[in-house]
Amino acid sequence: MADTTTTNLLLTKPEVGASTDSWGTKINTDLDSIDSLFDAGPALKVAKGGTGLTTVPHTVQVFTSSSGTYTTPANCKAILIELIGAGGGAGGGQANYNVGGATGTAGGNTTFGSLTGGGGAGGTVSAVPPAGGSASGGDVNITGAIGGSSVQQSSGAVGNSGGAGFFGGGVGPAGDGQASPSPAVNSGSGGSSGGTSSSGVSGGGGSSGGYVRKLINSPNATYSYAVGAGGAAGTSASPFGTSSAGAAGIIIVTEFYV
Repeated sequence: MADTTTTNLLLTKPEVGASTDSWGTKINTDLDSIDSLFDAGPALKVAKGGTGLTTVPHTVQVFTSSSGTYTTPANCKAILIELIGAGGGAGGGQANYNVGGATGTAGGNTTFGSLTGGGGAGGTVSAVPPAGGSASGGDVNITGAIGGSSVQQSSGAVGNSGGAGFFGGGVGPAGDGQASPSPAVNSGSGGSSGGTSSSGVSGGGGSSGGYVRKLINSPNATYSYAVGAGGAAGTSASPFGTSSAGAAGIIIVTEFYV
């Protein structure tokens, strides 16, 4: 019976009871062959089908503005995408319904390939509340939260809150004649409206963008993406404080190699 070899790596299997004074050389050659498959660390070499990684099981890329092309890293086996559309800007306060104030602008859509988190609608200057941003294409699709609708206010009253995004970051309205605070950056939350020091109609709060979560196994080489910009606030008539703009969206891509 002669020496045989293993199926995959063709390592030498010395004949049992034979290979006198030569089995050690054969075993050492086998060990060197196995060792050559790895880089220091050890990590299986990329050229041998490994990831080249030693202590990092995944990587993360975050996109907070603009648009472009995402390139899947070499040897990445799956990607998890989370995204949210931008929040709408709050509406401006007005002396009476449809007098002096302006509707906030809708937030922009955030997209990644076929995934879309719609931007939230801008705050209104009517009693009709703005629609939350749509969401589509994911394993999880959550419509954005609705901002507070415009309402008649008495002296020293607060404005209306914007809809909070999936990641949080929403803010309450301003009080007595004060300017509204801004929602957290890249939270996709809607803006809130300013308060008034006398009677009038407060602007509605902007709605938040829609949230999408998707796990993609065997991802494509590239994907187009765009991050929605926050909607602008509507102008306010005296004596209302300034309303705030909506927050931009965000894309978070977690990349898995094993």
